[in-house]
Amino acid sequence: MAQADSQPSIERLQDLIQKHRVCYEVWPAYLMVEGKRVQVGFELELCGTHEPEGDQFEPGCPQCHQTFDDLQQIAEWVKPKKARASRYEIQPFDRALRETPKRGFRPEVVLSMKILHRHGFDQPVDECEEFCLKEMQTKLRELGVPEGSWHSHQS
Repeated sequence: MAQADSQPSIERLQDLIQKHRVCYEVWPAYLMVEGKRVQVGFELELCGTHEPEGDQFEPGCPQCHQTFDDLQQIAEWVKPKKARASRYEIQPFDRALRETPKRGFRPEVVLSMKILHRHGFDQPVDECEEFCLKEMQTKLRELGVPEGSWHSHQS
């Protein structure tokens, strides 16, 4: 019996995006190489939130874990499926809530995914990492995930 693909549907992912008011940001990933700062890849962050338990948010609460799990489903969907010269590392859940003025200091769970060279981790960023980042951003736009801050969508 063939195993069915366990990827969630686009509709399911869009429901998660609405539920957690997901947005994303991209940051350069740097290393010190021979005394010089070198950009070696990118860090793509998915940022989402959940309704507070009572009137407070508690870092690492069960809802935070569920939010991270939901963000991970989105990250897995946008990750390139073909083997390339780059690799993608989803960082573990850090049990923290983050806040930024850019998004009105809303308490957020953040999933960080690094886009790096598969070999030669200290090499400068190249076309492969740039192509993979653009592919992920295209898939995020396809799902309706805004860059930088959440924008409410009318259903």
